[in-house]
Amino acid sequence: MTNKVFWAPLWHIYQPPIQTKEWLVRITNESYRPIIRLYKDHPTCRFTLNINASLTEKLQENGLDDVISGFAELADRDQMEFVSTTAFHTICPLLPEKEVLRQIRLNDKINKKAFGKAYKPTGFWLPEMAYAPHITPTIAKAGYKWIPLAGVASNGQWTNKGWHTVEHNGHKLQVVFRDDVVSLNIGFGRTDSNFVDELSKQKGTYCFTALDGETIGHHVKNMVDGMRINLEKISKSNSVESVSVKEIFEIFPYVGSIDAFPSSWSTTYEDIQKGNYFPLWIEKHEEPFKSVHELAWKHLHLLIEAANFAENKVNGDLKQRRLFYEARQLLDKGEHSCMYWWFTRDKWHRDSVRFLVGLELQNKAFIKLQQAFNDRNIAQKIEEANKIREKIYELMLNS
Repeated sequence: MTNKVFWAPLWHIYQPPIQTKEWLVRITNESYRPIIRLYKDHPTCRFTLNINASLTEKLQENGLDDVISGFAELADRDQMEFVSTTAFHTICPLLPEKEVLRQIRLNDKINKKAFGKAYKPTGFWLPEMAYAPHITPTIAKAGYKWIPLAGVASNGQWTNKGWHTVEHNGHKLQVVFRDDVVSLNIGFGRTDSNFVDELSKQKGTYCFTALDGETIGHHVKNMVDGMRINLEKISKSNSVESVSVKEIFEIFPYVGSIDAFPSSWSTTYEDIQKGNYFPLWIEKHEEPFKSVHELAWKHLHLLIEAANFAENKVNGDLKQRRLFYEARQLLDKGEHSCMYWWFTRDKWHRDSVRFLVGLELQNKAFIKLQQAFNDRNIAQKIEEANKIREKIYELMLNS
C-alpha cells in the first residue's frame, strides 16, 4: 500500500448553448484562464477536465481560442486528462440510447477537432453525474472504460482505498465515487489553505473531488488564491500528490462490483428513498415543478420522435435536407439539461425566462421540420407539442 495520499480533482466546465458572449467572456477571465495559469505554474500537479463541446464551440465562435490551446498544452504534456461527455450536457438516463450515443459522437468529433491529438479520453463524464444502471451499456458501447459517480450513489459502500465496477446487461464500467463532503466544502468556499495539511494525515487513501470548474474564481472569488496556495504545497510535498482520475485505477485495488443508486451530484439520500432520483430535472413530488417537468420532457421526446421519423423521409431535395439539418442541430442543443434546472424547487438558480428560452429552442426545431415536410405524422406531433407548451405556460403563470 502506498504511503502517500492522492488528490484527484475533476473540473467540469460547460456553458449552455444559449449563453451570452458577455457572460462567456466574464467567466473565461474569472475562471478558465486562471485555471490554465494555475496548473501551468505547478507542472507536477495533474488533474482531469471535462469540457462539453457546447463550451468548446462557444469559445471558438467568440475568439477565445487561447483557452482551447491552453488546455491542449496541459494535456500534451500529460498534466491533464480529458474525459468524454455529451455535446450539449444532456441528462443521459432520461434520453433514448440513440440520442445519447449521438451526443457522445458529436462531442468527441468537435473536441477532437479543437484539441487534436491531446484529446484521448478513456473515461466518461455523465452530466450532473446523473446515473441510472441502464445507462451503463450505452457508455460501454461508446468505448469508454470508467465513470465517476456521486458518493451518494455508492449504496453504503463508499471507499477511498479502492474502486468498484457497475454492471448491466453484460456491460461493465469501472467506477470511482466522489467525496461529496470535501467536494461540497470546496464548492461553497469552506475549504482554506489547510486543505493539503488535512489530506496529508490520510496516507494510503485518495480524495476524488468533482466540481464545476467555474467554482474557481467565478462562483468562489477567492478560490484562485486558495488553489495557488494548495497547489504550491502539493508541489513541495513528499506525502500528497495531485493526480488524474485515471491514475486511481492504476494505484488502488479493485474492491468489487456494486449496485449503485440512480442519482446525481445534486441528489440527496432522502431523494433516493423517495424515488426522486433527478429532482432538479424531473421532479417527482413538488408542484408545479413536477407537472412542468413531465410536460417539458414529453415535449422533447415528441421532438425526438418527429426528428427520427423525418430522418427516414429525407430525400434528395436540397432545401428539405438543409431544413432537416437545421432542425437536427436545434434538437441537439435543445436537449441541454439547464432548461429543466432553471425551473426547479431550488430558488437560488430558478430562472423561468431561461426555461422558456430552452423550450422555444425545441419549438424552433419543430418549425423547421414543419417547413421541410408536408407529413401528417409530423403535423400531429407538432399539434400535440403546441398543446403541451400552452399547458406549461398556464402552469407557470398560475404558480
